[in-house]
Amino acid sequence: MQQSELTEDGEFVEQIDERWLSALDAALKIQAPLARSYVQKLRAKQPDASERQLLEHVTKRFTNLMTLTGAGIGGVAALPGLGTAAAMGLTVGEGITFAEACAFLTLAAADIHGVDMSDRSTRRLVLMAVLSGERGTEIIGRTMGKQGLQWNAVLGGRGGFLPGLVSKQISRYVRRRVVKRTGTLWFARLLPFGIGAAIGGFGARSVSRSVVEAMLEIFAHGTTLEGETGGDRAQLDG
Repeated sequence: MQQSELTEDGEFVEQIDERWLSALDAALKIQAPLARSYVQKLRAKQPDASERQLLEHVTKRFTNLMTLTGAGIGGVAALPGLGTAAAMGLTVGEGITFAEACAFLTLAAADIHGVDMSDRSTRRLVLMAVLSGERGTEIIGRTMGKQGLQWNAVLGGRGGFLPGLVSKQISRYVRRRVVKRTGTLWFARLLPFGIGAAIGGFGARSVSRSVVEAMLEIFAHGTTLEGETGGDRAQLDG
């Protein structure tokens, strides 16, 4: 299966592309109200907290959850209204899907930064970059730059301005990178069910740090935290 997918042509790959994007869309749709509610509760509980402090809460929650669940990220039954809807409240050992966790982090950060994520192409592109980690985000940024598009424009709702072929190339690059980083088991389970699987023995914390770095890099190009620059973000790293 993996060898066929890497040929990057034919109907088989097109089906994988569609399932991959559908899984990302589903993760974003499910996590959107959860991320919004979580940030609202944080603000209500800590009305004097700065945006930086709120973002620190979100990144710590993400990093701790990924670390505590360790190699067992995933495994939640795909039961409507149960497995995914309760994702961020799971206890140690139950796990959540990698894509959903990254979607939660991305959308919560966007809410804190005041970034409108209603455009589907923008949501997809930002989530794919976050999923790919800091190195992947750098490569995606360079690819977009060749098309005259920067992250500040994407965060402004112009994610759909990328040519279709370039967008597809980025999508396939991220998909392969996710497979490489999290293992073929994660992707094998993702395709038919949209549920998670194991991150593997290389260290969930390492992956989560890379994801947080990617998120911080992307949103540093949008609205800064109370006038601070992207270079002031070190304390937020997982």
